[in-house]
Amino acid sequence: MTSPLNKIILYLFLLLQIVAYGQTVDKQDIPERPNPPRLVNDFAGLMSAGNQQALEEKLVAYNDSTSTQISIVTVKSIGDYSIEDFAVRLGRKWGVGQKDKNNGILITVAKEERKVDIEIGYGLEEHITDYDSKHIIDELILPAFKQSNYYEGLDVATTRMIAQLQGTFTNDKASGNNDEIPTWVIILIIIFILFIIISSSIGGSGGAIRSGGTAWTWSSGGGSSWGGGGSSGGFGGFGGGSFGGGGSSGSW
Repeated sequence: MTSPLNKIILYLFLLLQIVAYGQTVDKQDIPERPNPPRLVNDFAGLMSAGNQQALEEKLVAYNDSTSTQISIVTVKSIGDYSIEDFAVRLGRKWGVGQKDKNNGILITVAKEERKVDIEIGYGLEEHITDYDSKHIIDELILPAFKQSNYYEGLDVATTRMIAQLQGTFTNDKASGNNDEIPTWVIILIIIFILFIIISSSIGGSGGAIRSGGTAWTWSSGGGSSWGGGGSSGGFGGFGGGSFGGGGSSGSW
């Protein structure tokens, strides 16, 4: 006759086996790294081939000029995973970003669950915060996805990310602080100062004018280095970056 203690041990053993089996099945749902490597992987078939290629070329060009890797992955279903857990596992498995910089960004889209997630690598969290990720999802991705415009949502989202990483994006909607000086006031001040400098240097060497020109060149700088034509030779592969859960998610 089996003792109560032996029955308890047997039940615990069976329970552990079921849990272990469930974890094994779940982990098989994470896609393998693509070969040949691509930054845009539309496994769910949400975009046309032309739209996928347009995104790929943009993100490859940005990777080539900065080493920062922005990857997009769409899947039909995430199974028993939460979208956040699935995305973190996927980003770590593929190694999006450079290993020594952790400068990867992963946008994951689950078709059946109608969920989207943005994961930000350790090295970029100060440039694109959780707050930024949430606004990118709510303001750019979800409105487009609700209209089935998946390419449009992903295109404008990646453009916003690149602008923030380059420091060229300014959020006009967030300027509710009365202590900030309006942009037009700053421009008028600059024009007034330049007028005084130019007036005082009439008949001089003209060095002040060059100085003013330099200031204008600097203020209009920081242009998009990622949009420069199609000279890229293709994506060379992920660099072994990692993620710590920074980012945000949403549903449409």
